[in-house]
Amino acid sequence: MSEIAAGEAVGGEIALQKLAEALRDEDASLTRSERTVAAYFKDNISHLPFETGAAIAQKTGVSEMTVIRFVRRLGYASLRDFKEALRAAASSSDNALDDALERFHVRGGGVGDLDESLELELRAVVEAYELTRLDRWRGAVDLIANSPRLFVTGFQGSKGLALDFATRLKYAREGVRFAEGASGVYSEVLESPPDEACLVLVDTAAYARKGVALARKARELKLPLVVVTDRYSNWAYEFTDLVLQGSTAVRTFWDSSASLSVILNLLINAVAVARGPAAAKRFETMRELGVHFREFEQLNR
Repeated sequence: MSEIAAGEAVGGEIALQKLAEALRDEDASLTRSERTVAAYFKDNISHLPFETGAAIAQKTGVSEMTVIRFVRRLGYASLRDFKEALRAAASSSDNALDDALERFHVRGGGVGDLDESLELELRAVVEAYELTRLDRWRGAVDLIANSPRLFVTGFQGSKGLALDFATRLKYAREGVRFAEGASGVYSEVLESPPDEACLVLVDTAAYARKGVALARKARELKLPLVVVTDRYSNWAYEFTDLVLQGSTAVRTFWDSSASLSVILNLLINAVAVARGPAAAKRFETMRELGVHFREFEQLNR
């Protein structure tokens, strides 16, 4: 590695270190708006060198001045200086996908722009796994693992993800309920004592109207809330710090929900690990019920 390249790499590491330090101190020193920017920076670290301040402000729902103020808090004179420091780190992460992309090119001749979609999809999955390193991930897991009652809900296109999550989470812990909201007002969720329950909201920007209304009421009632959503739903930070965002834009006809599915699957795994023997006992209970109802019998061929 040349001296210039080595210097750039060190600069990227320093930028990442400064960002990590700021996030560790966020509860004491950052405003809510700055905390939103900090979360966006960390979740989108590989894309930051290519984004403008205006674009970041639009995606996070804050002013461009707030973005600049946060960058200065990190010790950089401008967003441009910060992005230049990150470029080496961003470029080095690109190499991790080379092999998978090459295999796709070999097998998928004539598929047009799907190679680009594959790259975006793979990045989204990697970023979903990287969420497990965040403090808010650990906070979400602790809440989901230990709340006596857990409600899960989602709307329209997100409903299937939420229902699947609730159904499979029941094998790791008891007290899980998918909130259908049949009454239209989610009373089964909102009437629960906040010290005995929490809500996991699976939502995307396309269906956010009802999600925002439910999150607002949950905050009013001090009901603990975890939101699993896409990159466009930065509104969620207004209601909880426990926001887990996945990248869904992969330049296909519809946005992809793969990253959200990965996040939810990783949450189930983390909850099972956190509950240890209790999760194993719960799984055995559910398995015995499955035997009783002949739920797991395979079709005879």
